[in-house]
Amino acid sequence: MKKDICVDFDGVLNIYTHYDPNDLCEMREGCPQFLEQLSQKYRVTILTSREPISVIKWLKKHNLLKFIEDVTDRKIPAVYYIDDRAVKFDGDYNKIMQNIL
Repeated sequence: MKKDICVDFDGVLNIYTHYDPNDLCEMREGCPQFLEQLSQKYRVTILTSREPISVIKWLKKHNLLKFIEDVTDRKIPAVYYIDDRAVKFDGDYNKIMQNIL
C-alpha cells in the first residue's frame, strides 16, 4: 500500500511569481517527471491555498492529473510535505528562530 505525500502547488509545480486567482502561472520545468516518479511510490496529494478546482483544471490542462490522488486545501496526514517555503522544525525553537530570522 502506497503512503501519502503532499506537494505544495505554488512554487513547486509552477513558477510562482504572484498571486492571481485567475492565473496559475507556468509549469515548472521537470514537473511531469517529478510527479510521475513520486506517483510510482506514493499517493500524491496537492496541497494548496488556492481553490482546488482551479488547480485540478491546471493539472488536467498539463496532463498531470493522472499522477495525482487528490487536490485539497486541508493538511492531511502524510509521510512528507514538499513546499518551497517550508522551514523544517526539529524540536529546537532557537534553531528555528535563527533559520527564520
